[in-house]
Amino acid sequence: MKLALLFVALAGLSIFSTGCATPAYSGGLPTIQFPEEKATGEGFNLTMRNWHYENRQMIDDLNSFLLFQPASGLTKWNVR
Repeated sequence: MKLALLFVALAGLSIFSTGCATPAYSGGLPTIQFPEEKATGEGFNLTMRNWHYENRQMIDDLNSFLLFQPASGLTKWNVR
């Protein structure tokens, strides 16, 4: 019984054994000031291009899984 109570106490105290008080999290708000940038839409374009590429690969994987395309050792992707 004592061993079970000790185990429950240690399991309960294990919540407090870790925390966010590391140099990465305990420094408060960042003090560095970044210059304001013009909104060019470049980040959005990069995100959309990446999503489009990943979506095509996902559809290709799904087609391969469902055997809609014949098996081949070659790839149709432009790999450089």
